[in-house]
Amino acid sequence: MKQQKKSKFFTFIFSFIPGAAEMYMGFMRQGVSLMAVFALSIVGMACSLQALFCPVMILVWFYGFFHARNIAALSEDNFMALSDSFIWEGLMEEKGFKISSPTIRKWAAGFLIVIGAGLLWDNLSGIAYNLIPNRYWDLIYPIVNRIPEVVIAVLIIIIGFKLIAGKKEELHGDER
Repeated sequence: MKQQKKSKFFTFIFSFIPGAAEMYMGFMRQGVSLMAVFALSIVGMACSLQALFCPVMILVWFYGFFHARNIAALSEDNFMALSDSFIWEGLMEEKGFKISSPTIRKWAAGFLIVIGAGLLWDNLSGIAYNLIPNRYWDLIYPIVNRIPEVVIAVLIIIIGFKLIAGKKEELHGDER
C-alpha cells in the first residue's frame, strides 16, 4: 500500500486507536507494530500485571495519537520522505537495544530491575505461602506483603535526595 495523505477528519478519528491512523495513511508496519504493542499491554493488564502494563498502555496510546497527528501535519515532501518501519527498529541493534542517552538507559534499567524484583517477590511469596504452615503465615504475611511497598518507598526517597543533592551542587557550582 502506497503512503498518501488522506482525509484529515478520518485521520483524526483513526488516531484514537493506536496504529489505525498510520495504517490509514499507508504506514502499515508502523500501524501494525503500534497496535501490537498496545494489544500486548492490554493482554498484560488482563493477566493481573495491571501495575506494570497500565502505564505502558497509556504511553502507547498517547504516543500513537500524537505520532499520527504529527505525521498528518507534515508537508507533502516530508510526508513522502518518511519510511515505513516497525516502531522498535529504531531501538534495536545487532546484539541488543540501542538507547543513546545514558540517563534514559539508567532510568530504564532501574525501572526494569524494580519491576522484575516485584514480580519475583510476588511469585516467591506465593511459593512461601504454600510451604509455611497457616498459623505462622498469618503472623508473617503482614510483613511480607508490605516489603515491596517499603522498598519502592525507600527507592523514591533515595532518588529524591539525589535530585536535591544534584540541584544543590548545581546551585553552589554556579556561585563559585
